[in-house]
Amino acid sequence: MHSLCMEQQEKAALMTQNRNDRVPTSSVVMKAIDAKTFTELQAFVKDLESRPTERLLRDLHELVALPDAKVSIISYVIATKFRHAYPDERNTIRNSVARTSERLPPSEERERVLDILDRLHGLENAPRPNDVS
Repeated sequence: MHSLCMEQQEKAALMTQNRNDRVPTSSVVMKAIDAKTFTELQAFVKDLESRPTERLLRDLHELVALPDAKVSIISYVIATKFRHAYPDERNTIRNSVARTSERLPPSEERERVLDILDRLHGLENAPRPNDVS
């Protein structure tokens, strides 16, 4: 009987741990999950745009697990940050996205990261908006 109780406690602990592993820690991920109305989506986009690029890229593996519409917004924001970046920062962004795709197992999330990477490759030679005369 005692053994059964311990086994149930271990299972409960594992289930809690697995659930905790999936709980996003980033505030932008939480805002993305919570954004349901147009106003909330606007606030989410503003948060994405104002977030430092390195923090956005650090959360990318969680952000690409969101619904398609939100991932499209995330892709657009990353592409915009890429277009506005100087060449060395563009390399950093591209390399970070590539590393994220390499860390993910074959999945829909990985395909989404690869789509973002393809989008960045398409912008490779795009002039910075401030450099256009």
